[in-house]
Amino acid sequence: MSGRGGSGLSLLIALLVLASACIGQRGEELTGVIIKVVDGDTVYVRLDNGTVEKVRLVGVDTPELEPAGMYPGEYDGIKNITCLVEWGFRAKEFAEEWLEGKRVILVLDPLQPKRDRYGRLLAYVYVDGVDFNAELVKRGLARVYVEGSFEKKGEYLRYQREAVKRELGLWACG
Repeated sequence: MSGRGGSGLSLLIALLVLASACIGQRGEELTGVIIKVVDGDTVYVRLDNGTVEKVRLVGVDTPELEPAGMYPGEYDGIKNITCLVEWGFRAKEFAEEWLEGKRVILVLDPLQPKRDRYGRLLAYVYVDGVDFNAELVKRGLARVYVEGSFEKKGEYLRYQREAVKRELGLWACG
């Protein structure tokens, strides 16, 4: 091979190795027990290896627990902040009932980074085979976090459209 062709092939191989290394870090599954619910979309998990991780649920956003954390229109034009905060507390209570002390599977999304800008692990939470993130959206306890890409975006948006149509949960605030 000529020098140019060989260096191009070497570059291609290096890029493929790098890409496969990045992919290997995502889409993995971790198991553990929920030890604390912070709010509707953030929990602490004691993983089977003994480490504790703060986990942010992929693809969903529940209302904040304080009015200062909310802004009008954040939830598709809903301006009633008091109502949204109430649904933030309801989402937290739902998460506590469903998750605290439960054994879960965390699934990392291959389209998302492993961690967010705050260092939280980003994951789908499965309890007894049920996608908890999806349950929040189906019940009107969360909106779909549409910024960025994630594998279940289309599915979650379908659940949200149905919840909005039926005015479930926070969607009755409008």
